[in-house]
Amino acid sequence: MTNHETGFAPVNGTELYYERAGSGDAVVLLHTGNGNTTIWDGQFEDLAEDYTVVRYDCRGFGRSGYPDEPYQSADDLAALLDHLGIERAYVIGPSFGGRIAVEFAVLHPARVRSLLLAAPVSREHEWTDEVNTNRMAEEDLIWAGDDDKALDISLGSWVAGPKRTLADMDPTLIARLRITATAGYDRRRQTVAETGNEPDELELVPNAAERLGSIQVPTLVLIGGMDQPDAIEIGERLARDIPGARAEYIDDLGHMITMERPEEFLQKARAFLAEAARAEAAR
Repeated sequence: MTNHETGFAPVNGTELYYERAGSGDAVVLLHTGNGNTTIWDGQFEDLAEDYTVVRYDCRGFGRSGYPDEPYQSADDLAALLDHLGIERAYVIGPSFGGRIAVEFAVLHPARVRSLLLAAPVSREHEWTDEVNTNRMAEEDLIWAGDDDKALDISLGSWVAGPKRTLADMDPTLIARLRITATAGYDRRRQTVAETGNEPDELELVPNAAERLGSIQVPTLVLIGGMDQPDAIEIGERLARDIPGARAEYIDDLGHMITMERPEEFLQKARAFLAEAARAEAAR
């Protein structure tokens, strides 16, 4: 891996921790809502052999700041790219990162070369009662300081999914996610203790779901057949409503597509990045 750079970028009233490596066309790796930059360990280094790859901790995650003011994650990404001198990038986003990727494409369309969305979520989705009940139970446990039980709910729901249990999963993967998710819980509690509240992310008006037709870049949506029905529905809607997008189903994977079989994901990512480059060259 060449030209490996780490740093903190001043962005919209805070600082974002980032890593950049490699050379060539830029690829941005966003992370999941229970993760941080470390979820890309191995894949970051692999892609840096052929691309300029950027991974960063979103506001409130990992080593990035979380000041007491409203913010917009997509604008944070735009400001980070400004800091790094990157005009346009291929954007890869799993889950929560997929939501940011879509909103970035809506708000900053000229800066996106393609979207690779792995089990993306969205702010506009009307979640089922089961998901909402699990989320409220997890929240109660987080603020009670019972991280183990909170993680059992979160990882059971989003990593194992409705067709498996945590006992069916790779214990190394579960251990990694417990570390990153617990760090996220700690960050949230620390922020509230210091500022009195959690900052609110600004709403999009109109929201992203109403603007999907404006996205004009190659888009691939990966959908895990073992995932939550809500997530499957979101992925299918994005593939349907983004012009020219396509869905690819991986029947035996759940929500953590990028982490359950990272080598397989890398193959798919590399193939799609090459496809997107050819499509751009042909225009």
